[in-house]
Amino acid sequence: MKSFKHFKIGFFLASRQIKNANLWVNILIVFIMTVTFLNLVFISGLLEGLVTGASNDSREHYSRDLIITPDENKINIKNTTRLEKEIESIPQIKNYSIRYLQASQIEADYSLFSRPNIEGNNTSGILTGVDFEKENQVTTLEDFIVEGEYVHENPQNKILIGSGLLAEYDSAIEGGSLEGVVVGDKVKITASGTPQEYTVSGILKAKLNQINNRVFIDKQQFISLTGRAPQLSDEIAITLLNPQELEETRNILSSSVKSSEAKIETWRESQGQFFEDLSTTFTILGAVIGAIGLAVASVTLFIVIFINAISRERYIGILKGIGVDSSIIKYSYVFQSIFYALIGSAIGLFLLYIFLVPYFDENPIDFPFSDGILDVTVTGVILRVLILFVSSVAAGFIPSHLIVKKNTIDSILGR
Repeated sequence: MKSFKHFKIGFFLASRQIKNANLWVNILIVFIMTVTFLNLVFISGLLEGLVTGASNDSREHYSRDLIITPDENKINIKNTTRLEKEIESIPQIKNYSIRYLQASQIEADYSLFSRPNIEGNNTSGILTGVDFEKENQVTTLEDFIVEGEYVHENPQNKILIGSGLLAEYDSAIEGGSLEGVVVGDKVKITASGTPQEYTVSGILKAKLNQINNRVFIDKQQFISLTGRAPQLSDEIAITLLNPQELEETRNILSSSVKSSEAKIETWRESQGQFFEDLSTTFTILGAVIGAIGLAVASVTLFIVIFINAISRERYIGILKGIGVDSSIIKYSYVFQSIFYALIGSAIGLFLLYIFLVPYFDENPIDFPFSDGILDVTVTGVILRVLILFVSSVAAGFIPSHLIVKKNTIDSILGR
């Protein structure tokens, strides 16, 4: 009961001091706490958003919800024809795309090779045979066309080529890229046999190597060019009607597919450990940067409250002299700190969820390997509010304790 009364009196004193304090000082402290909160959330959220953006890109435009690949000891997926029938019989599956992959050589300007002192204009890439319509339904491949047009009909002798194979788009590998190839040019592709001539229908540019370093061709053309049996595919990407049924659908597929025939993975499993390790690294980096900002804010709040307490030292001495308990005075300064932390956090939350998160969702940062978003979770935000709260309590308690413990007479006389 006594402690509760002390709390009430401390709260009353704190409210009086805040009301009587300089308005601009209050605004400055609240601004510092708001910026500190945003620093704690924003930096870590942005760093983690880089990884989340890259992971989302891989899921949306490569693996989708489930991806089937060859077993570790196999080169191709066995019995693709039977597997396709199984996929079509599962009601949870919305769309799927079967892909055939093979390393190939791509040549341009081959009519000049016979001339002296002319070096060959060629490179290597992954030839990818697909049903263009199904692939577009699954991974929206058409969205990455930067020149030319997607192959919707009459796929005979047409290809889409990734920008990573073209020197004009990827200067980092200029020595091994095709020079001067544009939409409408003809190139020769060699893959396990006689080279065939194809026309570049479109150029693809994405933030995924699985798009940038591949040449997409109609799967029937792929089979004709490579001599590959139709039942020997390399990847099957699957989109579900309800992503929440991921494990259930995977189990249904697994029951009908022998482990020796193919490997069925969820989108997260297919990404391996890389994204998890990168996320952990960025989380630690964000925490370090946030901790520095938190330390600066705590020290600033400590100094402000300490100066405030010093300037009111005689007043504090009088309060002690008339019988006010020291704990009440300490509570008053702690409540001041809590007030600044809560107001700063509230403003920060408002800015975060009303402005920042929606803005970055609509306008992701264009990083070379990812569309960076602001990845913040409710749990993470609550944790950072608590951290700011605790540091503010410490910043209010320590200076008030230093002043209150001084001799009462010395405080009153200003000694």
